[in-house]
Amino acid sequence: LQPNSPNKAIDLASKAAQEDKAGNYEEALRLYQHAVQYFLHVVKYEAQGDKAKQSIRTKCTEYLDRAEKLKEYLKKKEKAPAKPVKESGPSDEKGLGITAKCKAEQIV
Repeated sequence: LQPNSPNKAIDLASKAAQEDKAGNYEEALRLYQHAVQYFLHVVKYEAQGDKAKQSIRTKCTEYLDRAEKLKEYLKKKEKAPAKPVKESGPSDEKGLGITAKCKAEQIV
């Protein structure tokens, strides 16, 4: 790891959040994992003081939790690739699938 680990970790975490927000979950997962590695290095070798270490550990926990959720999502997506997570049409505002929407319209 680089001697400038805190900045590298922050940069990776920031990029991970951007990719996450953009829906690039595989890349976000990879970046979150790398960011955590750098943060843990900082905690072990570079951080000064217990407050700084605790703050970094808290962030690591948040990043790891998000990485786990992304991993689960990607695993489910692999098993059922034909099933979209979100319908992207403005007429499907309630988040219903197309089949459920059609059935609902027939009943009404």
